[in-house]
Amino acid sequence: MPVAAVLVSLLLAPAAFAWGPQGHRTIGAIADRLLTPAAHAAVAQLLAGDLDKFGAPSGRTTLEAVSVWADELTGTPAAHARWHYDDAPVCATVPKTRYCRDGECNSEQLPRLIGVLADTRASHAERNEALKWVVHLVGDLHQPLHAADNDDRGGNLVQVALWGVRTRGRENLHRAWDSDLVKLALQTRNAQQPPASIEALAVEARGLVQEAGQGTVDDWAAQSTHLARNVAYRYPGFACDTPPASIVVLDVPYQQDAADIIRERLLLAGARLANLLNATLR
Repeated sequence: MPVAAVLVSLLLAPAAFAWGPQGHRTIGAIADRLLTPAAHAAVAQLLAGDLDKFGAPSGRTTLEAVSVWADELTGTPAAHARWHYDDAPVCATVPKTRYCRDGECNSEQLPRLIGVLADTRASHAERNEALKWVVHLVGDLHQPLHAADNDDRGGNLVQVALWGVRTRGRENLHRAWDSDLVKLALQTRNAQQPPASIEALAVEARGLVQEAGQGTVDDWAAQSTHLARNVAYRYPGFACDTPPASIVVLDVPYQQDAADIIRERLLLAGARLANLLNATLR
């Protein structure tokens, strides 16, 4: 693809990020702890000699470590920005083909990539990249604002302020759910690493997924869409298909509701990722 075309496509595409580094690493760290011995050995084998986006040895050997790889590709032709989300309309029910044209969305690409990961006839490089995509996209699909859109790029065009929380520069709804509210959910100041309580979180995640169920990729997308409609987009002054003209203040009750949902989604994503890999990498 010509460089100019790549730049145009990146400018037109919605932001690819879902969960900041802490969210993705927490999901990966939970999954690391819930792998079976067989799946753990398979992951180690697939990550042996792992390369970064520049083709240099990455030294990454865990799901936690590779969980942010797909976001590090942003700005390159390999980024596949549209794989990161399912932008179902907030105020309408439409066929998936309307917002997932040519299969270019998370809930279509994720099953394909799981198939590549499961194919022992595929090359090591193909399965290595499929693993890294699967780890990341499972996390993305559990972020409510990566499964819904209100003509606002998944909340990226909704300028917000968090009551009682100091943020770095201007904030938007999507980024708040990616990072600021994740820190509140995990009760930590570090936005880069899993919390110190990760061992306990993994145990809790195992029990939570037993109650909620493993589900399918489409189930995960539907759950996130529902939460986006009923929690993330329940801010003051919401209107269908129209981003607010002024800054929205997210009050303390909104923040607490969001934090509760985010914590649950992170734990479910980690346990479901582990279950998926345990079933795929026997």
